[in-house]
Amino acid sequence: MSRAVVLMTPAKVNLTLEVLRRRADGYHELASVFATFDLRDRVRVAPWRELDVRIAPAVGAAVGDELASRAVRALADASGRPALAHVRVRKRIPIASGLGGGSSDAGAVLSGLARAWRLDGVDLMPVAARVGSDVPFFVSGSAFALVRGRGELVESLPAPEPIWIALVQLRDQVSTARVFAAYRAKPSTGERSAALAKALRDRKVTVALVRGCLHNDLLDAAERVAPAIADARKTASRLGIDLAMSGSGPSLFALGDDRAHAIRIARRLRHAGLRARVLRLGVTP
Repeated sequence: MSRAVVLMTPAKVNLTLEVLRRRADGYHELASVFATFDLRDRVRVAPWRELDVRIAPAVGAAVGDELASRAVRALADASGRPALAHVRVRKRIPIASGLGGGSSDAGAVLSGLARAWRLDGVDLMPVAARVGSDVPFFVSGSAFALVRGRGELVESLPAPEPIWIALVQLRDQVSTARVFAAYRAKPSTGERSAALAKALRDRKVTVALVRGCLHNDLLDAAERVAPAIADARKTASRLGIDLAMSGSGPSLFALGDDRAHAIRIARRLRHAGLRARVLRLGVTP
């Protein structure tokens, strides 16, 4: 097999997620600050004589309808060549967790296959937008970014000094579509995302500032869809720990003042029966 490309592609958390309005195309207009972290899937792509995509463990989508397969077809269509590729994805990012694993895999397929197919000069951003809402962020290679529209508008932001989180992973899988169907809140203005993005642009970010901006408009809806989210947050609250939610859930996280503080938070959460691990924000593929 020639010209194989291997990428270790990261997960993300949403430090902010604000729903601005419903669009005419049925999607929601969003404003969100994304940050990657060092939990990665392994994606290997190469030219091949057929379209052969295998993901382990399986993501539950119909064969050929996974984001990785859709990414191959979208890039083939954009470049005018047949959708023939060998793709292997070894997953560590939990499925339907709000951490962007499927989108990260699709972004890695696009980036890796563009190299394997030697597609010099192809703009992957519009191709990524056709595949899925979060895919352009992962194609951009950003560690931090302000993401707007339905995910197609990505502004890379400077990475601050290391920020550490205690990530809480729940066993539930949460459907993004179900959470948006349950969403009933009034539209946001996007001011939290704008404030955090400005602080990152100006390189004036502190942990306290980030903590003050943390917000997710989908939280109430997600808690109705998956009560385990509310239960975990109540457990943490009794310890004096405020857990924010990433994406449409169910993954939760708390910011540490530094790595040692994040380790102490994670230890307390584990003692309370929650699965928690310490990770650093801001990594690139």
